[in-house]
Amino acid sequence: MNYTVQIRTSGQAARLLRDHLDDLDHEQLWALYLDGQHRLINGQMLTRGTLTFTPIDARIVLKRALICDARAVILGHNHPSGNPRPSASDIKHTDVIRKACDVFDIELVDHIIIAEDAYFSFADEIITKFYTLKQ
Repeated sequence: MNYTVQIRTSGQAARLLRDHLDDLDHEQLWALYLDGQHRLINGQMLTRGTLTFTPIDARIVLKRALICDARAVILGHNHPSGNPRPSASDIKHTDVIRKACDVFDIELVDHIIIAEDAYFSFADEIITKFYTLKQ
């Protein structure tokens, strides 16, 4: 990963994540850890799952964010099925992690789902619901 890049859009984040998530036959969860200006500090694979599931654990996300002194995080995982739409579990876990990040004053910038030639961005697609939940 290029650790000097400033991530300004979901498309930029999706391109970085796609380098690691394309063509996998199982799900993986990655996190992009950012400084206060959304410059990439670190990118890490957090979990490896099965064809249809990967664990999303707020403790793992936050522990690594605190270790690298991140001020913001972008989550990303893939859907090998080719459908980028979030599952009910994806939505639930994103909200749990957002709330956990709030406790530590870490911004959950986005959660991106990579699938074939498309991606789903929580921040872009359901921005009203996502940011309303933050309040």
